[in-house]
Amino acid sequence: MNEPATKATSKPVDRPFNPWRFASTGASKALATEAIADVERYEESGKLRTRRRKEHDQETFVQTVEAILCDVMHHALYRRPEAIYVTRSNAVLGRRDRYRPRVYGKTFPDVLDRLAAPELGWIVQEIGDSDWRQDARRTSIRPGPQLLARMDTGGITFADLGLACVTEPIILKSEKADFWDEAHVIDYLDTEETNLFRREMREINDWLRSADIDYGTYRGDTRPVPDTGDRDLRRIFTRGRFDNGGRLFGGFWQGMSKESRFDRLVIDGEAIVELDYAQMGPRQLYGMSGAVPAASDLYAIAGFEGHRKGIKVVFSSMVFRDTPMSKMPQGTVGEFPKGTRISEIIDAIIRHHSAIAHLFFTGVGHQVQRQESDIMVAILLSLKSHGIVALPVHDAILVASSNAMVAKQVMSDVFSHHVGLPGLVDVSSTYIG
Repeated sequence: MNEPATKATSKPVDRPFNPWRFASTGASKALATEAIADVERYEESGKLRTRRRKEHDQETFVQTVEAILCDVMHHALYRRPEAIYVTRSNAVLGRRDRYRPRVYGKTFPDVLDRLAAPELGWIVQEIGDSDWRQDARRTSIRPGPQLLARMDTGGITFADLGLACVTEPIILKSEKADFWDEAHVIDYLDTEETNLFRREMREINDWLRSADIDYGTYRGDTRPVPDTGDRDLRRIFTRGRFDNGGRLFGGFWQGMSKESRFDRLVIDGEAIVELDYAQMGPRQLYGMSGAVPAASDLYAIAGFEGHRKGIKVVFSSMVFRDTPMSKMPQGTVGEFPKGTRISEIIDAIIRHHSAIAHLFFTGVGHQVQRQESDIMVAILLSLKSHGIVALPVHDAILVASSNAMVAKQVMSDVFSHHVGLPGLVDVSSTYIG
């Protein structure tokens, strides 16, 4: 089940900095070494340092320059139109917990400034606002002219950039936030449950790293190109609790449009199919209540026939909110006849779903997402036991076309085991806009 709709925007959204990239070949290491020497000469000529770095500090400095440049190069190879946002916050950089990479230290902003110096031009940096207002601008970086020139002469490709496998795959957040938004992550003590989660994710990620997954390109194509080696998934729990959320994030395919997945993605040399649960959230709620839905379409509400899309948004809001609604949720503009009141829609949904009405406006949607994520993990592990590669996209999976029927049966069986109702699975082999 999706969370309540958020305001749409046509402006490209900056993506977060990934501090775990590194130079994996001689070509990328030579580029990083050149940049490090440039920065050190710049510091010496500008008298920005009075003494040489200690051995440990030098190692951190080298790793920091390398991580910044490698992530910016990865961004450039991806042909992304947006920028990368980075943190300069002392509160974030000074934190010591399971999530903190070594490159996040008190000197991180200084390294950014050195690489962005006009005399060097390795990156371009736009300093953001220093407060935490909702609309505050975040500091962003892009590849600089020197970096782009060296990438060209060095023939840098995705194969030259590595991604460390030491990142924490089990992430706890205080509230729903962007992936890798470290300002909202919470440290925690491991339990038998979190250790199990971690073992499961590492088993899944090891399987995906060895899988035959490719992305087709066409001559003259200028669209963003994904890094097919970027496959690690992380399980993100929300609201500071391990019984909330738990969805899987990461993997290059999740950032692709649905059209591109069908048009370009190849698994085991075959075109992909998408298998998606139908009406998953509502059916989970019926399972939680020990009831059986009477209708075949749980979003078909009497009096609002022809307004299914709007009903889905209102239904989702009723499940995720823990307080009543007094106005239309975002995402419903134009979905209902003019003059329709939100109370009319809510009353109609409650009448239609009297068996689960007690769950509305209790915030149960976050527990529903936890169950959804348990189902997805179980599906991936079950398909792995069948030798089938599956790529998760929230409550759907992508598999090679020849594996569609086996995957559909597994999805149905796993849903029935967790929910107590048969799982309804739709199979799509083409994109329908």
